[in-house]
Amino acid sequence: MTRPAGWTLSLLFLLFVPFFGAGKAVPRADGAPSGNCSPCQPSGNASGEERRILLMKQDLEMEIERNQKLLSEIEKKLALYRDFKKKSVQHLISIYESMAPRTAALQIDAMPKKLRLTLVSGMDPRKASRIMRYVEPRVAAEISAQMAEEPKLPGGRQ
Repeated sequence: MTRPAGWTLSLLFLLFVPFFGAGKAVPRADGAPSGNCSPCQPSGNASGEERRILLMKQDLEMEIERNQKLLSEIEKKLALYRDFKKKSVQHLISIYESMAPRTAALQIDAMPKKLRLTLVSGMDPRKASRIMRYVEPRVAAEISAQMAEEPKLPGGRQ
């Protein structure tokens, strides 16, 4: 069910605006004018409006509840994904640490920059230094520069 773009704003407006005709005298069933003109007692027309507003409010509450459940599911899956990725990276680091330094260096030379940085920065420093001896000097300089970079603040300020 698609709703018009401003329906939530309209709903909020209706909830906070007094009902039309609420300030007028409501005739009693016996035809005599009532002395009670309280805005809390809606006219016969307003009760249908009240029902419509209550239904819209219930729809909105159900939609909010569904969205909260979806958000909770997404957060759980995201946490699982991050955990899996972290374990995968740790496993990859241990594989490269256990390789012969020359073999690992040749493969690091061919890797994308971001992966190189992730692997080398996650390695045991002694094992990383043995591998870095055999990495191309240009690649080693790039890795070192990336590792030495100061973290940037949001908005490009330092």
